[in-house]
Amino acid sequence: MTAAATGRRIERGFSLLEILIALVVLAFGMLSLARGVGRATQTEFEASQRAQAIAIAQEMTDRINSNRKEAARYVGDYVPGTTAEDCAGGADQVARDKCEWTNRLLGTDTLDDEKTIGAPLAARGCITQPAPNVYLVAVAWQGVIPTAAADSPCGEGQFDREENRRVFSTVLQIAQLGA
Repeated sequence: MTAAATGRRIERGFSLLEILIALVVLAFGMLSLARGVGRATQTEFEASQRAQAIAIAQEMTDRINSNRKEAARYVGDYVPGTTAEDCAGGADQVARDKCEWTNRLLGTDTLDDEKTIGAPLAARGCITQPAPNVYLVAVAWQGVIPTAAADSPCGEGQFDREENRRVFSTVLQIAQLGA
């Protein structure tokens, strides 16, 4: 006899095995989503670090450009210490600019509960003069996602791995008028 003949309905539902398979598929999907969110967070952090480095390099470019006659005195490597320096007693404008830029590389202008967060991780600056009246201002920092090593020598060998060293650089050329 069939179920229709006896007046009973056959109820169909999900078996325990079907539910377990659906849960496994859902778990793999959630793991992929979590990995994507983690990667997006790292990428956002890298972008934030780059934006800070660009702002810091541009600040020093502006400082050199406003003091063109003394531009050669800015050349050097800038490695901040663990605490900010007092720049008020700088001997002259170049000394104050160097001190303030070193503090900026430390991130002292932006604090989060007394932690300096206004600069990229382990930031350091380099200013070179590759040609007369041409200055290369670079900011190097510690990245979190390995990529190809930076072309610039700024900060070379100073970070955990060369694949994590990031460098932003900009060129400033000062014109020789009347020469």
